[in-house]
Amino acid sequence: MRKTFSLLSMLIFVVACAGSAEHQVVSAHKSGDTNLTCKEMDAEIVRAQVIIDGVNQDKSGMSGADWIDGILWFPFNLIAKSQNYKNATQAADRRIERLETLKKEKSCGDSRKAIKAKSASIVAELNELSEMYKAGDITKSEYKKAKQEILNSN
Repeated sequence: MRKTFSLLSMLIFVVACAGSAEHQVVSAHKSGDTNLTCKEMDAEIVRAQVIIDGVNQDKSGMSGADWIDGILWFPFNLIAKSQNYKNATQAADRRIERLETLKKEKSCGDSRKAIKAKSASIVAELNELSEMYKAGDITKSEYKKAKQEILNSN
């Protein structure tokens, strides 16, 4: 009984430590897209670019949780993670393409440099927020609320 409890406790601990990257998958077409202003389209493009930047950042950095995931759940978790990365980036790319097409139709100016700078700034803020949450400086609900505020502030 004691051995089973110890094994179960260790399994729960290891699973709790392991994490899987999960990125939002956006829709390329949303109702009301044609009614967006140039500034609103830029904000939508920034949101999609933040997803792409986040995926690229996750792909380039391996955390302890990633190593544990790889050891325990390989290849299942790696396949799921890879598929999420692919789905998120493809969907964000399609969203950006759609919005760029709408911007051309509305004769909006080119703002790609400003969008890149804004998305990099948001990713940096999200990383800082994530570190605060991981360090225990803020609660999960505070983290979620602050994350939404950052994503909706552009």
